[in-house]
Amino acid sequence: MKKIILYIFICFTLSTSAQTGNFVFNDTILHTLVIETDLVNWFDTLEQDWELNIQDPLLYPEKYHKCNVTFDGITLNDCGFREKGNASNSLTSFGRKKPLKISFDEFVNNQELDGLEKLNLNNFTNDPSLLHDAICLKLCRDAGMLASRTSFTKVFVNGEYIGLYVAIENVDKTFLKFAYGSANNDGNLYKTDRGASVTLQWLGNESGAYKDVGMKLTTNESVDDWSRLISFIDNLNHNYNPDFKDYLEANFDVHSYLKILAIEKCVRSWDSYWGGGNNFFMYEHPDGKIRWIPWDMNETFQDLKIISGTSFFDGYLIPTNQFEERPLLQRIFEIEEYKNEYLDYACELIQTKFHLDNLGQFILDRHNLIDEAYKTDPYKYNSYESFKKSLTDYNQDEVSIAQTAYVLKLTYPGIYPFIQSQREWVVKQQEGWEKECSIEDNGIYNLFVYPNPTDDYININNDATGFEYAQFKLYNSQGKLFRRTAYEIMPGNSYKLDLTGVPQGFYMLLKYSADGRVGRAKVVVK
Repeated sequence: MKKIILYIFICFTLSTSAQTGNFVFNDTILHTLVIETDLVNWFDTLEQDWELNIQDPLLYPEKYHKCNVTFDGITLNDCGFREKGNASNSLTSFGRKKPLKISFDEFVNNQELDGLEKLNLNNFTNDPSLLHDAICLKLCRDAGMLASRTSFTKVFVNGEYIGLYVAIENVDKTFLKFAYGSANNDGNLYKTDRGASVTLQWLGNESGAYKDVGMKLTTNESVDDWSRLISFIDNLNHNYNPDFKDYLEANFDVHSYLKILAIEKCVRSWDSYWGGGNNFFMYEHPDGKIRWIPWDMNETFQDLKIISGTSFFDGYLIPTNQFEERPLLQRIFEIEEYKNEYLDYACELIQTKFHLDNLGQFILDRHNLIDEAYKTDPYKYNSYESFKKSLTDYNQDEVSIAQTAYVLKLTYPGIYPFIQSQREWVVKQQEGWEKECSIEDNGIYNLFVYPNPTDDYININNDATGFEYAQFKLYNSQGKLFRRTAYEIMPGNSYKLDLTGVPQGFYMLLKYSADGRVGRAKVVVK
């Protein structure tokens, strides 16, 4: 009976959704995706296909294999699945947990799941928190940008649990339809392919040169008309007329891109246009403006260095050191109006969206949601212990770069302290451009505590308007630090502080919040 009720509920949800994917990308629940295939050695087959495609994509194009897919009790027959990815696939420590792509309409025309034709399943490469994509893409959407939705799902193949994945919305014509309407989703959509380094430097009038560096046309392939994009790149590199700003305004959505860049800088998304020249889409909207769509943001929330100690992609809020290699950045920031708009938006971002009041509870809820599924994940890349401490403490890892002698030393600060340190970084960067920007009032305020006097514990009201992450210090009447707690997550209305073993007397309690606020209260232990 319960299964029947669940099925009716799911069908009703799918039929009444205002937008495709609302059910699949409900990220408040943990989903289950089951793949059934007749391939006896399905993993070896998919591995061989991927390796051949990497070696020669023209001779061995991406190949889907038939399977049936059941998502939260809804089954679609004759779908297709394959391996995808680059570094996320080549890292051998995943075992059988490789990134996957599901095509619901590969062998049956117009077959969809919740209005979706395809679904990406990513395996959390270089992400001990498992939340990088979810947080970054949420930030983009919160800022009003077009960005994929995410959810979490357990994946089974032929009855075997192969692990927890993040499901990521595919950027395609379906995605564009619900962003711009069916009359405006048929323009050219370009994507940087795996291993790409697309800097938008001038490479000539032939599309082959841009394909060679990793730019890929994903719609209207049969027409293969690159003239509009090539004209835009030509103007970026050669148009130094006084009216260039008018040209840029008419042909590129500069304002949206500035917001995306500010977010990428805040989360240190080095595997992007300003970093490696990768992981973005460019859409030629029929209104004449090219739109920028971010993609693949797992390589974020981290410090990245070559083992030798040389800094790598440290960057600046305005990446002036990359202007010669990134003409889009150079041409935008040589226009004073755009530079000021960008700095203003970066300041607004750290005051509102890139803030624990906006992100803290969202992060904690998703972290708790996937805890058990990752604990039992048989092919997890990072340890469960790394996952457990990823919100508050440092993790370190070393990763070999494929086909090179380099090894990257990756340091992952705790997500919460990282957010605050990046907010402070933006403030300092703004000072360098002679812009005023502040985050929180660092003045001292009074805490409300009870019971007081007390014996072995005290309750402290959560003064924050939203999420709280803080530590406490207890000083005796001589001003000597008697006890200090670690930074802790403090959701809810109050926090209970253990005072066991504290001698009788008068104390000053200080609360240090991650956003710079300091609260104080006099406490009497009887």
